Amino acid sequence: MTTADQRPAPATPADTVEAPAAGDGARSPPPETAAPEAPAAPPSPAAGGGESPLRTAVSVLTTLGPPLTIATALMLYFGWARSAAQARLMGLDESLFGFSTRDYVLRSISTLYVPLLAVAALALGWLALHQRVDRALQRPSSRPALRRAGRAAMVAGLLMVAGAVLSAILTRNQNPTPMVEPLVLAAGTATAAYGGWLAGVAGDPGAPSLAAPPWQRALRVLLVGSVITLSLFWEMSSFAAVVGRGQALEIARTISRYPRATAFSATPLGIQAPGVREERVAAGPGSAEAATTYRTTGLRFLARSGGRMFLLHDGWTPRRGTVIVLPDNEQVRWQFSR
Repeated sequence: MTTADQRPAPATPADTVEAPAAGDGARSPPPETAAPEAPAAPPSPAAGGGESPLRTAVSVLTTLGPPLTIATALMLYFGWARSAAQARLMGLDESLFGFSTRDYVLRSISTLYVPLLAVAALALGWLALHQRVDRALQRPSSRPALRRAGRAAMVAGLLMVAGAVLSAILTRNQNPTPMVEPLVLAAGTATAAYGGWLAGVAGDPGAPSLAAPPWQRALRVLLVGSVITLSLFWEMSSFAAVVGRGQALEIARTISRYPRATAFSATPLGIQAPGVREERVAAGPGSAEAATTYRTTGLRFLARSGGRMFLLHDGWTPRRGTVIVLPDNEQVRWQFSR
């Protein structure tokens, strides 16, 4: 019989020793005596740790891709809108010319490079301003002023947008080609968006804030970009209409500088226009066969496109003039002169 003082004491974790498993030669070393880890090897450029020239070039192309795409689309649309406005004032439809994409882009370069340069200059100025704002955000003492500036910019931008929309609604019948409203709408949208962003990032970092879900941020960026892009297209359409009408009036003013076109055909062309004369020209005695040729004079060459020749006559005006369209084939022989 065992007494209470002779009972074995319960084992403590410190006294418990695990027996080595069968087949183990020795007990595993304690944690403090474990071998130190080998230092990690430095990342190689091939593994992505360094910035390769190819990656830098791809990054630059990715950054410049959307602006170049938007600029090309604007040039194509501007060329089409300008040609449509010019043809409309001349009493034609733009589809008669059959211009290609290359023709539209080339027609827009002569008048669109100035607005594009202005947009590029504004973008460079905005980048310089954003760099200064970014440096000021690093100083806690500047955050309150930047927060107030952001809120003021957001309010000013919203007022600009509201004013542009209201003006466009009230003057939609009086001003068929608005020039100011699209610019104010685009500038107001960009100002309000940037002001809202600045007021948010310049807030008190210690204050609790609820971050918007990713889909809401993506939707906000999409809507802002859509409004600015549509405003630019609206502005380009109005500007193209003004340029197209001005080009038609310039043609009427300088019609005497356009090349003279003389048509020779085997049959009468039957052109009924002021100043256009058609006469019969007999073949010379040295010709192989006796034939009669009709010569048409009093024409001015305008354009050649889509298998057609577009001609004007002396004294042409947009209101009282006639545009002559003839097929460009071997049945008519042309002679051009000053």
